[in-house]
Amino acid sequence: MRRTHLLVAVVALVALAACESPKPAGNASDTNVASLKSAAPSASPESKRPRYRLDMSDDDKEALMEPYMKCLEKHGYTFLDAKKGGLAEGGEPGSDKKSQELRACELQYYPLVEWERDPANPRAQDFQRAVTKCLKAKGVKMEGDAFTDADVAKGMDLTPECEREAAATLK
Repeated sequence: MRRTHLLVAVVALVALAACESPKPAGNASDTNVASLKSAAPSASPESKRPRYRLDMSDDDKEALMEPYMKCLEKHGYTFLDAKKGGLAEGGEPGSDKKSQELRACELQYYPLVEWERDPANPRAQDFQRAVTKCLKAKGVKMEGDAFTDADVAKGMDLTPECEREAAATLK
């Protein structure tokens, strides 16, 4: 599989997971965007689901998944069961008991996408444009929002830095 396809797959999974994000509470004039300093671990006052942050390490992300994994285990399932059911990517559950139990675990514990990437965030598109602009300024060649084949590695290396810069400028 080419790296571009891998990147597209990762972006698609993040986007699908974001589709499950509840709309944040607050008024329409609230334009604060979560940043490295302000990103809260929960989704909104109504939701207890954890939320990934841009500054999380792989260990932090793994720890955030622990309650979800424990919920699956409690019901006798694995993450593979959830993925097969399409639930971990925002799929619709069936009406059988297994689907309902998997869905209950997801709705309670599956981490939400970073606020900066969440479609419920009115400034998410601004964030993505700022990241793309930063990458291009650093010499990464792109076709639309995707890296060219020659610049996939460079783009992947520079993306976290550009995300931090974009989050800081969009506070």
